[in-house]
Amino acid sequence: MNIKDYILKAFITTIFLYLGVLFITNGCSKDWTEAIRSGNTHQEQFRQDVDIEIKNGLIFLPVSIQGQTYRFLFDTGAPLSISQKIQNALEYEVVSKGNIIDSDHNNQEVKWVQVDSILIGDISFQKQVAFIGDFEANPLLSCLEIDGIIGSNLIRHCNWRIDQNNKSTSLFKGIESLDHNEGITIPFKTDHQYNMFVDINIGQASLKNVLVDFGSNGSIALNHEIFTLLQEREILDSGFHENGSIQSGIVGEKAVLKRSFVYSDSVRIGNITLQDVLLRTGKTVSIGTKFLSQFIVTINWDNRTLHLAKDDSHPSLLCFPGFRLGYSNDLGMYVQSIVLKSNAYNEGVRPNMRVIKLDGLDFENGNNFCDYVDHKLSLRILMELSDSIGSRKIYQFKQTAR
Repeated sequence: MNIKDYILKAFITTIFLYLGVLFITNGCSKDWTEAIRSGNTHQEQFRQDVDIEIKNGLIFLPVSIQGQTYRFLFDTGAPLSISQKIQNALEYEVVSKGNIIDSDHNNQEVKWVQVDSILIGDISFQKQVAFIGDFEANPLLSCLEIDGIIGSNLIRHCNWRIDQNNKSTSLFKGIESLDHNEGITIPFKTDHQYNMFVDINIGQASLKNVLVDFGSNGSIALNHEIFTLLQEREILDSGFHENGSIQSGIVGEKAVLKRSFVYSDSVRIGNITLQDVLLRTGKTVSIGTKFLSQFIVTINWDNRTLHLAKDDSHPSLLCFPGFRLGYSNDLGMYVQSIVLKSNAYNEGVRPNMRVIKLDGLDFENGNNFCDYVDHKLSLRILMELSDSIGSRKIYQFKQTAR
């Protein structure tokens, strides 16, 4: 069975933060799709090893711009971006303008600027075009302290090897590939944004043009049409359902959330079949770092292939909390969404309840949303919540076994 192709123009994700962005040019001096074709590397041949930071399942690298070190998200599903703070300090020339529509269908104007030089280690990427992102608009992005995005239009200037387990990456150009014999090599296709797309299989279904998105900390996202079709063909079972709200777009506004997810033993990429892979509905068809962390991944732009070497040290998670928290000015910390039939749901936890305490965090006495973002949930969870009439209650439950 062949499911029709889905060509994507997507952007980024985290904690299940999903900033999926569609760019629309509004008639400035140069179309952004033309502008991002510019740039090069100063060195013609190099290998550079760089330590990476993993936070909330996302990859961060240090970059240097005009002698100042910044913290950038590594994201193959997004163009290069710098924060408004960097633009205010350096005042780069605006080369294009456009609108973005994020994953929650919020609209915002953005500007594109030319960054003269960005250093990753000792490697200089020159004349790179970046859009100016407001990384303070979304509370989660603010907690992650993102200064910018190492995006696809920069990444395509060399080859990369990403080893999440050892928290390292290698950039190389003009030398022999770092690929090893073990693992598999698969081709990828690309588009005007230099996104990468591969084909995967789920059971007997073949999915074409699946976005490789290192800016998502999710596993595999499928749009509702594909997810439903796979269930109708009994390739996927009924799984779980999550309801509430979501605040995942770069614009930062809340939207209604109704999402399904399931664990599958039938995902195949190349000749590798994987167990317990999380599949969920989303705005795009993509694979994120939760899936990719099972491999040492080599992105070879010279021949447009991905080499995946299985990392057997990757842990298998056997449970999930069953809820997600958010922050708003009116509620403070609150339950943003709940998974139906999870232990949290069965104990009475519901969306929009105000969160007073979570494990050892006390949100009325010093702790904040960023502490939650950094917090590793216990297997047995203790919460104190307040309902719509202000009644408080303590909830205790185990994370839900999948």
